[in-house]
Amino acid sequence: MLHIGSTFFTHTFSKTNKYNDSHMKFADIIGQAQIKKQLTDIVASGRISHTMLFTGPKGTGKFPLALAYAQYLLCDNPSETDSCGECPSCKRVESLEYPDLHLIYPTIKKKSTDKPKSEDFIALFREMFKGKPYFSYIDWIQQLNAENKKAGIFVSENESLMHKLSLKSYGGKYKIFIIWMLEKVNMETANKLLKALEEPPEKTIFLLISDHTELILPTILSRAQLLRTQMLKSSEIEEGLIRHFKLEPSEANKFAVYADGNFNKAASLIQNSDAIDDNLEKFAFFFREAYRFNIEEIDKAVNQFKSMSRDTIIEFLQYSLFIVRNNMALNQQLDKLVKLTDEEREFSAKFSQLITPHRAQILASEIEEAVFHINRNVSTRIVMFDLAIKIHEGLKTKVK
Repeated sequence: MLHIGSTFFTHTFSKTNKYNDSHMKFADIIGQAQIKKQLTDIVASGRISHTMLFTGPKGTGKFPLALAYAQYLLCDNPSETDSCGECPSCKRVESLEYPDLHLIYPTIKKKSTDKPKSEDFIALFREMFKGKPYFSYIDWIQQLNAENKKAGIFVSENESLMHKLSLKSYGGKYKIFIIWMLEKVNMETANKLLKALEEPPEKTIFLLISDHTELILPTILSRAQLLRTQMLKSSEIEEGLIRHFKLEPSEANKFAVYADGNFNKAASLIQNSDAIDDNLEKFAFFFREAYRFNIEEIDKAVNQFKSMSRDTIIEFLQYSLFIVRNNMALNQQLDKLVKLTDEEREFSAKFSQLITPHRAQILASEIEEAVFHINRNVSTRIVMFDLAIKIHEGLKTKVK
C-alpha cells in the first residue's frame, strides 16, 4: 500500500535478492545469439576490428557483451565459440582486474577544481558490476552518490588514456579499452579519442558502448563497426532471472512480463522494489497536487527536486512517461499493452480514467520538453514548476 504525502522523497534499498553468478562467457549473456555468433565469427576470420560500437535498447546487455568479447580475446584456452571461464585471464577479466583491460566511464567532480579519472572510482564500479552486471547509467549515478552533480567523461581522462595507450601489453595479446556511455565524453576528450581511433597502437582494441549514438561525433561513428543489440524476449528474461536470481518459474515470468524487454528493469524490480515504489509515490504525489493546483505542496515537491541530481530527475520524468502511456492503454482497454506492477495497476485504476489519448499526448509532450530543458541545465525549479502547471492544464483539458 502506498502512503502518498510530502515525505515521498525518502529512498531506501532492498538487498534481499542478489544477482548470483557474475561469469562473463558468451554462454552467460542473456539472449543476443546473433551478435555472439557475429563476434566469434570475427575472431575466427582473423579480421578483428580495432573499434566496435555496441548500441541498442537499454537493459539488453551491451556492457556484458563487450566484456564477454574482451574475455574471449584474452582467454588462455578459448574454444571456437567461447572463452573457457576458468583460466587466470578469464577470472581477472570477470573481476575487472585484468591489467590489459582498461575501463572508461562517467565520473563526477566533487569540487570544481577536481580532475577525476575513471580509475579513481574503479572500486565503486567493480562493486556495482558484481552486484548488478546489467546495470544502468542511473544505477551508476546512485553508486557515485552524485546528488545534484552531473556526471561526464572529462578532459582529465585524456592524460590517463594517452599513458595507457603508450604501455606495452601485459599479457602479450591485446590491450582493450571499454568506454561505457560514450555520449558522456567531453568534446576535448572526444577529439583526443578520435586521434587514437585514427592511429591505434598495435593490438589495441576499443569497445565503445552507447545508449544514444545521435550524441556521438559522426567522425567517431564512421570509424567504428556497429553492433546493435535487440530487445530481449520475455522468455529470455525469464530464463535469465531463473538462472541468476534463482527464482521460481512463475515468479520469474511475472517480472519478465513487466520488464518490457529490459533485463535491468526486471533486476531492479527484484533487487530494489522500494525504489520502484518510491518513483510511483513521487509520481502520484506530484500529479495529484498538480491536478489540484495546490501551490504550497507543489512548491515543496519542486524544492525537493532541486536537491536531486539532474540524472535522477530525468529518470523520474522517464518513469512518468511510462506511467502516462500505460494509463492511456488502460483507458483504451488495451490490456495486452500494459506493463505495470500490481501496485502501479492499483494506482492506475482511477488515474487511467483521466488519461485519454488526447490528454496523454499533451502530458507526454510536456514531460519530454521538461527532459529536454533539464538536459540543457535550465533551472530545475523553473522546469518542474512549469511542468506542474502544464500537467494541471493537461489533466483539465476537455475530453475530445
